[in-house]
Amino acid sequence: MLDNVIQNITEIKSMPEVLKAVEGFKSDGYRYVTMICLKANEGHELIYIFEKDNKLKNLRYFVKPGEKPKSMSGIYLCALLIENEYQDLFGLTFEGLAIDYKGHLYLTPNSPKTPLA
Repeated sequence: MLDNVIQNITEIKSMPEVLKAVEGFKSDGYRYVTMICLKANEGHELIYIFEKDNKLKNLRYFVKPGEKPKSMSGIYLCALLIENEYQDLFGLTFEGLAIDYKGHLYLTPNSPKTPLA
């Protein structure tokens, strides 16, 4: 979807492969910048963005409907913020979040549930 906008993007087919790649980036000194979430083909496309020496590397993973992706917060603690945000906004559930706000990082009990789902 974003191939013409985001360069250096590697498509990953399984969550264990994503975790392995993220652990590799961490050990190679990359910092976790953010993650992008897009609705795509009945599921969601996640693009993880990393930086080292002013160069970006990106991983793309497609989350199937009903799938619960693994949290990156065990590797990069800061990932818990964007993962909680996407739980709030898209209704995703990340397994193993270091701190799980359970859909209430930004949304109050009276807010619409998953407004971007």
